[in-house]
Amino acid sequence: MITLTTPPQINSILGGSSLIAYNKLVIAPFTMDAVSQTINAIIRLTSTANTTMQPINGTLRINLATAELLVEVIQLDFYRRIILTGPQITSIIGQIEAAQAQLENGLVSLAVIAGVRTSGA
Repeated sequence: MITLTTPPQINSILGGSSLIAYNKLVIAPFTMDAVSQTINAIIRLTSTANTTMQPINGTLRINLATAELLVEVIQLDFYRRIILTGPQITSIIGQIEAAQAQLENGLVSLAVIAGVRTSGA
């Protein structure tokens, strides 16, 4: 969870002026694909001040083949595209590979899968 420094404010009454801050951002669920080197996620914004307000959803997409990171929240008219640098791509690849290794090692150690884990996709 990320608490936003300057949260977007949404009017809670149609035609009114009662603004509610959407200050909580959660990235879930998400998928990391070691083969295609992509990460896809749902971004969910909520208000801790008024929990009856509906969440606002957006998307996060990272494609390491094109070096792109995209964040989009249509309801807030927000779109951000960032071109990743070489070191950023290397870092993200390392995170994907580490998560893959932890999951595979866990399955082997729990004896769900019999085998020896090796690196690579």
